[in-house]
Amino acid sequence: MFQDITAIFRKTDIEDYLEAAIQTAEYIRKHKISTPEGSYFQISGTEGKVPDSVETSFLSERSLYAGSAGIGYFFLQLYEVTGEKEWLEEAIEAGEYLLHTYRKESSMNPGFHTGTSGEGALLLLLYEKTKEKKYLEHAIRIADDIYEVAAKDEKGIHWDGYSDFMGDGGAIIFWLLVAEKTGDYQYIHYAGEVLDSILTLGVSADNDSLYWKLFDPHVYFKTVPAGGIVPNFAHGTAGIIYLLVKYYEVTKKKSYLDAAVKGYRFLKKIAIQEGDAAIVPYIYLEGEKRAYDILYLGYCHGPVGDGIAILELYKATGNQEYKDFYDQLTNALIQAGVPRKRSAGYWNDCLCCGSAGVLLHFLKAGESQEKYLAYARETADKTVADAYKDQEGYRWYNAWTRIKPWDVDPHLGLYVGAAGSGSALLSLYGKLKNLPVTPLYEYR
Repeated sequence: MFQDITAIFRKTDIEDYLEAAIQTAEYIRKHKISTPEGSYFQISGTEGKVPDSVETSFLSERSLYAGSAGIGYFFLQLYEVTGEKEWLEEAIEAGEYLLHTYRKESSMNPGFHTGTSGEGALLLLLYEKTKEKKYLEHAIRIADDIYEVAAKDEKGIHWDGYSDFMGDGGAIIFWLLVAEKTGDYQYIHYAGEVLDSILTLGVSADNDSLYWKLFDPHVYFKTVPAGGIVPNFAHGTAGIIYLLVKYYEVTKKKSYLDAAVKGYRFLKKIAIQEGDAAIVPYIYLEGEKRAYDILYLGYCHGPVGDGIAILELYKATGNQEYKDFYDQLTNALIQAGVPRKRSAGYWNDCLCCGSAGVLLHFLKAGESQEKYLAYARETADKTVADAYKDQEGYRWYNAWTRIKPWDVDPHLGLYVGAAGSGSALLSLYGKLKNLPVTPLYEYR
């Protein structure tokens, strides 16, 4: 009896990270839907939940962000760490479903996270693990279809109206991946066409800086100010910087690096500085004396995502200025009280807008400064502690739409949901145990 009572005081240890990932996987597969073509998963473990219009725009049962492609990715990581083939078989089932139910017209959404590029990314990884050529061949088919269904007109090449990293930019990332796997230069050419189209949308802030105004959250959330610049990773300038640098790294065409540097200067100019910390606002209101006072901390709109772009810029150039800014972004998380303090811009336990993304950021930052690994451990400990645990497994209850805090779900996906928390914990476990874990693309 006394052991049960005092168990509440037990400290989390390294093996708890692996156990939490396994228990997360167990919960997810309890919500698997098997078909003759393979398997997919519910978006959420909550039975009877009817998603609202915003959720249905972004959350697909196929996607890397919220569906089978991302869950399959997590299962492959679990297979890498444990060597247990049941997890590889789960990933294969997810891949088979994506392969056999694919429709060409669905590539009108080419997004890496929410569209068919993410499906292709899982298939490329399955090909690496199984050597089954059908997965590579289908990934190539998706890459070809994305180009074929695109509109090509006076605006350049484009698809469903979203020109940001989460939209058309996803095709760039996927084509670069396919080119890497196949050695076929045409996909690099395709990527350049899209990037050139996005470049035409850039706005010169002055002679030295450049920004992209690609997304207005007011369209979805009326309480958010209209007309502001959304500058961060998923929907703004930081994401375009990342695409430009990735393309430069492959082609060595300096004009793309120059444009990325101008984008960086815009972020640096609007960043809020305090001591050795810096944070880019969620929305930048031109000409306003007072900034919009909600500052996001995660992947989509905060230092986690911006850090991905800035670290890539540092890797490509070796310029210490970019590394210093990256460290300032990391310090902003710490000064904001992460992971203990939940602010208006840090509310979930997912990769997209919460602790799992922060965990991966600290893990990456720890590669150059070991002190940040302690924050990774602390974030992981709190993630494990915050999980809801019962006989079905582990999951996290979150409000995906921040302005609807009552609308809580145990989502299952990679970027929004339990698979992302499990994936981040596996990444830390692999680091501490010196085990290879395939990172998410942005953390390669």
